[in-house]
Amino acid sequence: MNLSTFIHSIIPNVELEKVLKCCHIKDLNDNKLYKVIMFLNILEHVPSFEMASVWEKLKKALRPGGLIIIKTPLYENPNELGADEIDFSQFRCNKQTGGTLLRECIKKDLIFAASEGNVYALVRKEDLSLFSEDQKERFLSHHKKWLTKYSVDVKEVYSEEDYSHLVPGAGRMMVGCVAENNKKYQTQALRLVQSIRWFGGKMAGANIFVCMVDQADPEYVKELEKWGAFVRIVKRFSVSHPPSNKLRLFELPEITSYDTVMLLDCDTIMVQDPYSYIDGEHFQAEMAAGLTVPNTIFHKLFAYYRLPLPKQNYLTAITKQRTIWYCNAGVLIFPTTMIQSFFPIWKKYTLDLSQKRNLLGKYFFFCEQASLTLAFAAHSLPFARLPLIMNFHLTPNISYEMKKCDPVIIHYHKMNDETGFLKHISKNPYTNKRISQFNDQLKTYLTTDPRLESSKN
Repeated sequence: MNLSTFIHSIIPNVELEKVLKCCHIKDLNDNKLYKVIMFLNILEHVPSFEMASVWEKLKKALRPGGLIIIKTPLYENPNELGADEIDFSQFRCNKQTGGTLLRECIKKDLIFAASEGNVYALVRKEDLSLFSEDQKERFLSHHKKWLTKYSVDVKEVYSEEDYSHLVPGAGRMMVGCVAENNKKYQTQALRLVQSIRWFGGKMAGANIFVCMVDQADPEYVKELEKWGAFVRIVKRFSVSHPPSNKLRLFELPEITSYDTVMLLDCDTIMVQDPYSYIDGEHFQAEMAAGLTVPNTIFHKLFAYYRLPLPKQNYLTAITKQRTIWYCNAGVLIFPTTMIQSFFPIWKKYTLDLSQKRNLLGKYFFFCEQASLTLAFAAHSLPFARLPLIMNFHLTPNISYEMKKCDPVIIHYHKMNDETGFLKHISKNPYTNKRISQFNDQLKTYLTTDPRLESSKN
């Protein structure tokens, strides 16, 4: 398709000097105003958390009655990994579906004026009166056609329900982990990132944030970035209870740019596509494997914090013991709208409980899980329990139910060597198959990946 022809079909006789062809974000740093701004194959390479400022720059550089031309491929899912993205130097971290692009238009008061192929023309809603009646009618008709495609009506104000029609389910996902800056956790976090890229399916291209506590080795950061991960340095949450450092993920300002946030422990790997198990409407987690915080301790905690003690309506994931709502914090999934109100409460209980070791006694290691239970009791959320396969504990002793599981996320705890290979200790043939696939992929990477050679030089 000829871009010039497409533009002239919308704004006839536009002069060349009034056209800005952007091939890089820095091209927008210009004091001039343009009748047409062409944003060509850039959008998908700009992190979604940077797009708010980019949209403002685009609109600021546009003349009244001007046109924004976006050229970008559309995907079925914004978290996909394209077959041509094996070299993550060209990683497209901001993939668009028709729904995500239309949602951005609505939120930025833009009209989806025209489209042809993978090229889309946008105009400012406030500028509609500057066009002829015929142009205005065509623009609004095209905009309405796209909205109708997603069962959304034309409105002055759109609700969260409308946006969920445009971007259903989990939507744009943020996956994160928090790691200490030492060899053990560096290796675990890197293997987790790699497993998502290798086996994540519809989530293989999701934005991944690795939070490093206090500091990060520069060479390690470079290696993570080769896999399309974003590295953030975070402050230590608790000296006395290192597992609570994971809460720092939810303090990242970038979270607001995503629909769903998935927190994973570093000692997990993704071995199948988890996307179909994430509904985008509930807080999702699996119950703890066993009573690592016994009910008697919870009686004590709930009395201390003056909270009503919940009923023991759940069974632990592996030992099948009756328990109150008590989840394993190794795999947690939150719709962004929910974590914003819930996190401050979880943080409050975690900070307090981590300073009162006597309340948990010998069960103090599970402080952030106990505080999660307290927070959920104080501020309940719509909850959906994850299936066991989404937080499958790698252990030699397995239940009858575990023997039938084909895991999606393996929580391997200490069942790995220092290089990151997982141990074949499971009595579940499906688990061993997934471990073999991961280990084989890791072996291939360690022996043949040219990036390793370049990093040594």
